[in-house]
Amino acid sequence: MNTQRIKVLITAIEQGSLTKAGEMLGYTQSYLTQAMKAYEEEIGFPLLVKTNRGVEATNEAKILLPAMRELIRCEEKLNQEMAEIQGLRKGNLRIGSFPSTSVYWVPQILQYFQNNYPDVVFRIEEIGHEEMLHGIMDGSLDMALMSDPRKPNIDFIPILEDPMLVVMPPGHKLARLESVPISKLKKQPFIMTYESYDLDPYRIFEKAGFIPEVKYFSRDDFAVLSMVQKGLGLAIIPQLTISEFPGKYEARKLEPDSYRTMGIALKSLADAGPLTRFVIKYIKENIK
Repeated sequence: MNTQRIKVLITAIEQGSLTKAGEMLGYTQSYLTQAMKAYEEEIGFPLLVKTNRGVEATNEAKILLPAMRELIRCEEKLNQEMAEIQGLRKGNLRIGSFPSTSVYWVPQILQYFQNNYPDVVFRIEEIGHEEMLHGIMDGSLDMALMSDPRKPNIDFIPILEDPMLVVMPPGHKLARLESVPISKLKKQPFIMTYESYDLDPYRIFEKAGFIPEVKYFSRDDFAVLSMVQKGLGLAIIPQLTISEFPGKYEARKLEPDSYRTMGIALKSLADAGPLTRFVIKYIKENIK
């Protein structure tokens, strides 16, 4: 079976464009168009359909995608096993990441592998909590740098405990406190990331037994912090994120203390390829 055609198909579906797939894989659009046409003739039904936005998977292709991704994953694992036997480190790794881990963890990881194992190719997807879970389960991600998903069907390797802080505009009355009791946040206006993007603030309020009064939503913690500085509301933000975004705001610990457990999520550590295990080992030993 020609797995290269499968890689082309998966990339085109993920990018929504044969042109973008060609740019990523190093082929011209005309070549990919001919390759997909030949593949469809070979298997006897269409795989891609053109839309105003580019290309999408047909219903038949959607049925086949999980098996195709698993086939590519197995091929990649086989290549990594053979490279490991030869004493080499090379391969491709697809990683989901929060903005905070993209700032603090990813550059260190990429620098180490670029300097020591330049044949390792990383694809970093900066996405939210729910998208990471989907990516891990459907095989489009090898791992995700995220907070504990608390899912029985996903393996999670904890790396550090990241304090969750309440952030407020300068001069806010709660800024006089060394730590803020969660009960004092009941009537405060809040700015929140969407629940599908970041579950951790919602878990804090769920544990406290109330729903905050949310004025604005955003997908980005840094945008939330900018809105806090403008006096539009309060927010619950991880310390890791705040450390990278100094500004005119006040940050206080919550009472009781609240943390998110940051680490590495993947579908199965037992089934992970040697490159995935090697990257996990590096993160466990070097990310503080």
